[in-house]
Amino acid sequence: MFSKRGPRGRILNKALHHQHAHVYNFSNKTEWGIVPPKSEEASLQFLRMVHFDEGGRIFTYVLTLDGLLRFTETGKEFSIDLLSKHTMHSDVAVYIACSGEFFVRRLKHPERHTDDPGQETHPDKDIKGGPPESSPPQEPSHYELVIDNDSGTYRPDASVLPLLKKFLNENFPGLHVVTKACDDTELDKMKKEQVNRKKKEGSNVQMVQDSDGEISSSDEEELDRNGGGTKKSKKGQAYEVLEDPRGVFEKLRGGGGKADREEREEEDDEALIEGGNKEKEGNTDSKTKAEGGDGDVIEKSEEQSKEGGKENEQAPNSDKEKR
Repeated sequence: MFSKRGPRGRILNKALHHQHAHVYNFSNKTEWGIVPPKSEEASLQFLRMVHFDEGGRIFTYVLTLDGLLRFTETGKEFSIDLLSKHTMHSDVAVYIACSGEFFVRRLKHPERHTDDPGQETHPDKDIKGGPPESSPPQEPSHYELVIDNDSGTYRPDASVLPLLKKFLNENFPGLHVVTKACDDTELDKMKKEQVNRKKKEGSNVQMVQDSDGEISSSDEEELDRNGGGTKKSKKGQAYEVLEDPRGVFEKLRGGGGKADREEREEEDDEALIEGGNKEKEGNTDSKTKAEGGDGDVIEKSEEQSKEGGKENEQAPNSDKEKR
């Protein structure tokens, strides 16, 4: 995918570049502006872009090497045609600064530390003075940003999280930044709370992309069954088969899951890195087979050649005896 090696890699690479250009293009409908860097105004603008603590949203993000933070909301209703993929956000960049997921929570006691035993947050708890009953507070100090390194494609090492926290604290002053490693059990609990809150307060969007302009009765039945899930287009289904054929096969058998997907993505990334070495080894193996067949046969032939040498040495004597 990164090196555009093989038909599958070339197709995925082109598709992700196209998706990136489509999502991050500029038009007359694009809202844009400039805020003072490293200011509370920048923090407030970020909170507006993620809708504060409304609806239990979770976002995927990529932080590029030049300090650009790209993100979109994630969830089963947004997972269509590769949309919330880290490789799409990075424009299939081989190297990035960090990537993962994040979400925002509102604090009951903004003046207290996030680890304070008496601290409470929304989602998780119903706290007055904000969503879903009223408008969210406009002060960044009322919110915490929980961000991790949960990216199956890049999976940055947890050692970079303190640097990420420092970077975000400098750029979003007033906002409480909390970093969590992807294998943190508390993080799993917090994300489940986000999902539960989304079911309760979210808009329950059902999305269909690149449809033919008509919805058949079977499409309506599938949307009803999904209850907020997705209806992949034919193009999206084709991309899914190209990107993860094993995963599609497991879905047809009724298996698979997030852990399996991440494991497969890690295996694919390792395969890309080791591709050059395997190619060299493949050339060596083909040369060996052309000369002598399989390795086991060659090892045996070495022993047999020694025995054959002894037989050859004895051969002249046997000829003399015959004469």
